[in-house]
Amino acid sequence: MARFLAAFLVACLAAALPARADPTRVLIVGNEIVERAQIPARLAQLAKDMGREATVESVAFDGFSLADHWRDPRTQEALKKKWDYVVLQQGPSALPLERQELLEYVKKFAGPIRAAGARPALLMTWPASDRQREFPLAIAAWRAAAQAADAVLVPAGEAWLRILSKDRRSPLYSGRENASSVGGDLVVLTLWFALFPAGPREFTDDYVARVAKALDIDADRKEAWVDAATRSIDEPLALR
Repeated sequence: MARFLAAFLVACLAAALPARADPTRVLIVGNEIVERAQIPARLAQLAKDMGREATVESVAFDGFSLADHWRDPRTQEALKKKWDYVVLQQGPSALPLERQELLEYVKKFAGPIRAAGARPALLMTWPASDRQREFPLAIAAWRAAAQAADAVLVPAGEAWLRILSKDRRSPLYSGRENASSVGGDLVVLTLWFALFPAGPREFTDDYVARVAKALDIDADRKEAWVDAATRSIDEPLALR
């Protein structure tokens, strides 16, 4: 467990918001990938179980990209509310035109998000189960977009790659593109560590055990899941 702490301290200190009594408010803008795995509700429940005041809401519609959300008045109205983080999500964005669109609309969203007092965050997704060779392209696309917009990167897709690299049979997928309950665990875990960072003294074996218990992560998966999530945030993979 010491290696989790050592790898994670920098991310904790860099991502932490100033201490405050108000709840952390998170809006997730995305599509069916987050809704079908119940990512917003599960993140909110995890925060509650961990004793954190948090509100997590979403604006998510089947098949939507960030370009669709940009043109949708429901999303624009939601952005006007008070948030600490607005998390942007769409498909893996590995292909050239998709990468270009991702970069364009992340930049567009970043302006009004910051104007409303929030910080943009990007939820990196993963390629379809039959296109896993595109993991490096997708990871590179989301990293570039986060850097261009100075956004928090939530590298769930990279965490998936780390798990699948060790065990291709790991049941992260539900169907071709969506996350299974197990895959959703890893997404929520990565969101938690990125948006609700623990301080150096808090990130202990007991803390990790509490997070794993709250998400009902099996004991035989706990170490691998926490390692994948924290290292994806603090020690990004070198891409070929």
